[in-house]
Amino acid sequence: MKKDTKKDNILDIAHVSFLDMIKVMITMGGAANAKGTLIRNALGAAARMREVDYESFEEYLEAMENTTNPVAMVEGKSRHMGDHVFGLAKCPFGPSINNYTAVFKKLPDGYDDFTSEFNKPSRVTDMYRIGEGAGVSPFCAVHQPMRSAVADKITIGGKKIRIYQLGCKSGSGHKGFADKWIKESGVDREVVDKVLDSHMCCYFLSIEG
Repeated sequence: MKKDTKKDNILDIAHVSFLDMIKVMITMGGAANAKGTLIRNALGAAARMREVDYESFEEYLEAMENTTNPVAMVEGKSRHMGDHVFGLAKCPFGPSINNYTAVFKKLPDGYDDFTSEFNKPSRVTDMYRIGEGAGVSPFCAVHQPMRSAVADKITIGGKKIRIYQLGCKSGSGHKGFADKWIKESGVDREVVDKVLDSHMCCYFLSIEG
């Protein structure tokens, strides 16, 4: 008998619950409150990560490659594209999105309003250099602040680092650009656009001092 190699279309209840939980938060408290809850949860998780110092940027990259780097541990390996610009090929929430839409065809209602709310300037977006147009889904409100907060616990040669979210790409291919952080980082917008051709996320790492 020929073996059926077709993948079973089994719905992962963890993915469904997470996406529907966001929808409930939006419905019950509004997009702004839901955004605040997700960001606080992300920052709380980042606060539990260990502090680490790398002797050099090369050592930082090596740790990224072998996934011992705290940033890589929360999102997977990102690729150094040169001049401290990084591209992340896969969104860490991709499996959740794909699993949900495979069965329900589209993401829950209210997600667009949430994304617009996340992109609004705020004390938190300024503190962690996120949003400002780079958010393309509610999951960015978890991913972007968590990455920046984790980076706050890393030093290179004893110097603190900062991460600037430059752009992001949705599953549909729409690109979102954070022109404020692109300008502040000094990275050319065309560089960000090119990185997003083959990656889902683009950010800049600055070594302070």
